[in-house]
Amino acid sequence: MKRSMCSSFLVVAPATVVLAPAVGLAQHAVTVEFPDPALFFQNTSLTVDGDVGYVPSFDSDRLWSFSLVTGDLLDLNGMALGGNANASNVYVFSNGRVGIPGWFPGQGVLVVDVTDPTNLSPLGLIALDELSNVQGQNIEVASDGVIGFVASFPNNTLFSFNVETLSLQDPDGLVLPGNPDRIALAGDRLAMVDTTNGTIMVADVSNPSNLALVGTITLPGSPSFYSNDNIVFAADGRTGFVSSQERRLYSFDVVTMAVLDPDGLGFGTSFFSGNIAIHGDTLACVWSHGLTFIDAGDPTDLSVISIATFGALVAPQGSATAAFTADGTGAAISVIYPANLVYTFDVASGEQVSAPFVVGDQPNFLTMLSPGDRVGVLCSGLDADNIFLISDLFGTCADIDGNGGVDIVDLLALLGAWGPNPGHRADLDGDGTVGIADFLELLASWGPCP
Repeated sequence: MKRSMCSSFLVVAPATVVLAPAVGLAQHAVTVEFPDPALFFQNTSLTVDGDVGYVPSFDSDRLWSFSLVTGDLLDLNGMALGGNANASNVYVFSNGRVGIPGWFPGQGVLVVDVTDPTNLSPLGLIALDELSNVQGQNIEVASDGVIGFVASFPNNTLFSFNVETLSLQDPDGLVLPGNPDRIALAGDRLAMVDTTNGTIMVADVSNPSNLALVGTITLPGSPSFYSNDNIVFAADGRTGFVSSQERRLYSFDVVTMAVLDPDGLGFGTSFFSGNIAIHGDTLACVWSHGLTFIDAGDPTDLSVISIATFGALVAPQGSATAAFTADGTGAAISVIYPANLVYTFDVASGEQVSAPFVVGDQPNFLTMLSPGDRVGVLCSGLDADNIFLISDLFGTCADIDGNGGVDIVDLLALLGAWGPNPGHRADLDGDGTVGIADFLELLASWGPCP
């Protein structure tokens, strides 16, 4: 849904890199700073393409590009989105193009050339009719990297579009039997959460010029869904998973249109569910006061692996996301209560991997970055908002300069910071001083980060 925005003016300022306080061995972060009055919606997400990140802001209504290595803004002025853009998400296509659903000032998908991240350039708007609203909706990109899909409300219609021709593929779209929210693509099938009827709607998108409804999957127990309840698919490209607001996980097949675990699996102990993430056969299910890991190896018999042990009552933001490490053995999630923290967990046991990492503002969106299982966290504050790029939450790699490995550059940086130096990233053990213990840790981590 749209959120109100304040009128203001743009003040262009260079990005600054801020070191967050070290919390335990080797943890450090750079902060991507945006010029006033750039702000993020609660559901804003950052998008990663190689070593470049993209994010839209409101108040300034601009698209920003930044380095995932240094945290510097690349296009220092950002790219104006036009009018009260009300955009919160960016999606990467092929040939150096991204698509942004929103209001520009008409509803549609704005296509931007990001071939040169230092000079973002609008290519054109794929316009939708006046009854359509796609702000805050997600886009799914076909395997060709050119065709995209987006669902609109309140006219309950699925659209397909082409970012090369800047046109709709099926101009009338596919009218749906319910209100579509999160959509997920699996081969030639596209599944959509129906927030009106509590079902899963499935469309055949094999011919983007002629979208067709396959049918709906009715889930047991009359579940209810909110806009943050997303669908994820297993590697087989047909088995989907979704969690309901009643904190129940369901599995289904978009080819046979069948529910696989007839009763679903309950998780959590209070209030609502939220985002789910998948890695191999493991799911991470966010709920109002926690995070549960679930084994989906047999989708007909879902089972709990572990429950994350926070050690206190916590509250993930309503749009909070969880993310797995590259090998799937660890996961991270941010919370807004009792403080703005990033937690890391061992999936098998549910135990914390390291002390929670403090971020400066309310964390809304979290994703995993490469290399070295770095974590990107998008935060909203009272002033201009920011993004934290956090390193070494899951290990002891002494990568001081954040280039994915430990080498002579890191050694020189450590020697240059020798002595009392609280908060410096070379303070690997977090004791406020760069000394012999940090030097020995750096030598032990020499080489590429795991």
